[in-house]
Amino acid sequence: IPISSASGVEAQERRLASALLAVMAAVPEFGYALLKPLGAPSGKFETFIEVPFKLEGKPVRPDGVIVVTRAGKSWSALLEAKIAAHPLEPDQINAYLDLARELDFQAVLSVSNQYVTSSTEYPIEIDRRKVRRTKLHHWSWIDLLTQATVQKEYRGVSDPDQAYMLGELIRYLADPRSGAVAFDGTGSGWTAV
Repeated sequence: IPISSASGVEAQERRLASALLAVMAAVPEFGYALLKPLGAPSGKFETFIEVPFKLEGKPVRPDGVIVVTRAGKSWSALLEAKIAAHPLEPDQINAYLDLARELDFQAVLSVSNQYVTSSTEYPIEIDRRKVRRTKLHHWSWIDLLTQATVQKEYRGVSDPDQAYMLGELIRYLADPRSGAVAFDGTGSGWTAV
């Protein structure tokens, strides 16, 4: 996974989402570790980057789509990724929830540098009526880096080539040029605590 200066935020987000999705599909132990707590089965992974959809006649393009298939049944999720200090946008996430409901996706996942205490909490306000049928989950990039490191170093990866790919994702996420920045402050909510 090449670490280079991206030409714009969109290219950097696309590169980071693409790397994550590719490694999730190529290293099943890592993909399962991430998605099993969200309700996905252990099955065949397929991941896609920037799949175009239409919602009420308007184009909608999530950063990624994840499909896990087992015994003829599928679990699917839309993915939205933000990098650096770029926050998730409520209108965008609400549109993805509408799209997921319309197309029978089971989840909408987001990844950003915004922090929550568990993947079932959400860092921005969204219309809670939209999460009755579709699950909404959030990971921080640092959480994904931690999960990748734990998988590689402690749980293990059975295939040496897959272990190498996971190691490359770890190297990429840890590099400041990737946009997956480390925790650098407590945020505005800290003063109330």
